[in-house]
Formats: sequence, C-alpha cells, structure tokens
Amino acid sequence: MTEVENQTLNLLKNIIENRDKIFESINEAKEKLIPIVNIINILGNTYYEVSNSSLLYNILKIKFKYDNKEINFAKDFSEYIIKEKLGNDSVNINSSNISVYSEEHPSIESKRRMDLFIQSDNFEIIIENKIGAGDQPNQLQDYYSNRINENKIIKDNIFVVYLTRYGYKPSEFSIDKKLISDLEKENKIYYLSHDDMSNWIEDKILNNKEYEFLKEQKYQSIYSALIQIRDNEKFISKETEENKVEQKITEDFLNLKSLINEGEPIKDSFDKLNKFYELLENAQKVISNKRLNLVSRDIEYYSYIRKIVEEYKTNKGIYANIISKELVSYRFSSGDSYSLNIDIPIGKNNDIHIILDQRLDYHLCISVFSEKPDIINQLKYIDKIKNKITKILNNCIEGESSEYGSSWVYLKFIDTTKKDEAEDIADKIIELYEFLRDNIKLDNA
Repeated sequence: MTEVENQTLNLLKNIIENRDKIFESINEAKEKLIPIVNIINILGNTYYEVSNSSLLYNILKIKFKYDNKEINFAKDFSEYIIKEKLGNDSVNINSSNISVYSEEHPSIESKRRMDLFIQSDNFEIIIENKIGAGDQPNQLQDYYSNRINENKIIKDNIFVVYLTRYGYKPSEFSIDKKLISDLEKENKIYYLSHDDMSNWIEDKILNNKEYEFLKEQKYQSIYSALIQIRDNEKFISKETEENKVEQKITEDFLNLKSLINEGEPIKDSFDKLNKFYELLENAQKVISNKRLNLVSRDIEYYSYIRKIVEEYKTNKGIYANIISKELVSYRFSSGDSYSLNIDIPIGKNNDIHIILDQRLDYHLCISVFSEKPDIINQLKYIDKIKNKITKILNNCIEGESSEYGSSWVYLKFIDTTKKDEAEDIADKIIELYEFLRDNIKLDNA
C-alpha cells in the first residue's frame, strides 16, 4: 500500500473512530444557534411538491397598491429571472400585465398541468417544481412546445424555470438534448434551486427598502408568510444554519491539510484528493445499500400496487403521476426519508389528490388531500361521502385530528408485512378515485 493510500485510509478511519465526537460537537454547536420555528416543516409538508407550489403561487400572486405604487411580486420575480439571471434586457417587464397561475394546462388539449405559470402580454415563464418526484416522459418538452403553439406571437419570449433542490438540469427523459441546448444558447431556460428562491425572497423583498412597509402591523400576514416560506426553501436545499454548522465541523475533522504537502505540484495534490474522494464514494455506496435494505420490503410492496394502478391508468386514460420502483429506491438510497409514489389528481383544478406516499416513520400511506375548504367540507361532513371513504379505507384517521394538518383529510397507514394484501390496497386506491370523481362537486369539473 502506498503512502497516499495509507493517508486516505487514516483520514477515513479518523472520521469513523471520532463519529460520536463529531455528532457531539455538531449538537453542541446547534444548541448555540437561535431556534427556527417553521410551521411548514413542523406539519411535515416541506418536501411535498403540491404544497410547495401552492405556497410559492400564493406569494407570487400578491398584487396590491401601496402609496399609489403597484406591488407585484410576480413582476419582481419575472425581472429577477429574465433580466438578472438570463440577461435579457429586451423584454419590457414593467409595462406588462402579469398574471400567475397554478396547475395550469399548457394547451386546451393537454392533460398535463404546469406547476406554476406566469403570463403577460409579451412574455411567459413556465415553472416546473421538482423536490421529490422524478421527471415525467417529455414533460418540459410538451410544456414548452404547447406554449409555443398556443402563443406564437411571443414565441421568442417564452422562458422555462426548472426549480429543484440544488439547481439540477432536467433529464433527457423530460426534454430532448437538442431543445435544452437551444434554450441554453438562447438564454431561455434557468436552473433555479430552492435556495435561490429563498435568497430571492430575502434579498429582493424582505431586505428591500421599497418593501420596508411590509413590517407594519397591517401587512404582518404577508411579512410572516414570506419569512416562513424563505426558511422552508432553505430546508429543501439543506442550506440552513444547522447544515452549515455540520459542514464546518465535518471539514475540521477531515483535516485535508494533512493529506497535502506544501509546495507539491498541484497535480499531486489533486490526485490525492481524488483518491480520498473515491474512497468516500465507495463508503457512501456501502451506506446507501444498507439504507436501501432497510426499506426494501416497503418498496417491493409498492411495486405490486404500482403495477395494478399503472394498468388502470393506461386502460382508462386518466392522468396520474406514478413513479418507478427504481426511482423510489434511488431516493431512499440517496438519503431521502420521503417519497411521493403515486399522485392522482381529480378535477380540472386538481381540487383533490389521492396519494400513496412512503416515509421512514410510517412505511406506506394512502391519503386524501385537498386545500379547498369547500371540498374538505364535502369530504368530512357529507355523511354519504364520509361513510364511503371510511368504508374503503377502513381504520383510516382524519387529518384534522392528527399531526399532519387539515389538508390531509383522510390517511390510512399500510402494514407492509402483509404482502398478500398489496392487490387489495391497489383496488382501494382505484375505488376511492372513482367514487370521489363521481360524487364530489368540483369547480369547473
């Protein structure tokens, strides 16, 4: 074994042997930080894309007059993306009539829905929000192509924002390589992280002197919401003060300076760091596989449900977001503790969602989700509807009486040790969908 290999192994050994001390140091440092109380995180909705898109929509749609001046956050965000991030000064944003939409169809014929959509008389911004869900086939491709065909007059001013935890690019599964290359060359696509979104709220609104008046008592609901959403965006991208403390203490224990000799060629230092990185990567793979083993039973159980619901989706032509077994495995092996496996929206405005999700603390769960008060009232207080739901989801709980918040109207936790019941669970999801589709009164249904 070479000296460099010995050094890299010793560094890894140092981390393993001192792991308790590292955790202790991290906990001590965290105790010195000012506590952050984030309602979204407390309710367990931080990583749920539908809720997150709804939060962002409700911020972007804010528009009112103050001291004879128009306050329009969608306009501010459009300027931030188009002018600041994409460097396009030819679009006149200030004089534009801007509207914001959530879950909007990109065209009359399309069954797809854009997470967020900003529309003006001379430009459009398509916003696709990804936290846990994977790309859907030709998703961004269809959104962009549909909008080009629907609004050819401003086709040169149609922009795409791909919002992810860390500013990732979309996969070729969602948009082909040539189109992505063209959009990049023409400065029409921007890869935004949730941390970027947090910084936009912080820098462009909360710390903007023009918006100092938001601290006044009558605007407190807006101001407090901005703070909560800003902090939540940090949670999503793991850019909180707690995360930074962890990184700093880990860096101190790594002591990479001991690996590099002062005055040695850069290539030698680079090679040493590469070897250590490869060693850590291999250790990470071992840990990832161990994590995956812990949830493998739940994932296998889900695969049986998925097959039946996927067949129903294909045969009936319904819209549903159903992710692959491989993607679920990837999420948990990568360290995620949550995966939204199936999401079946009901109604043109996605008024209700039937969801099958997976968490480390409760394995699999079927839930009925809605953020519309009139829909929630129907689900909870019309006896015919409530009785049928509770019959389908026997032993379910009501969201209002649980820690999960009133948007989760009904929840049923699944015992994944009973493998032979997976088919029955899939049938319950389908029966629930058909009943709610046919019996709930929806706006614009």
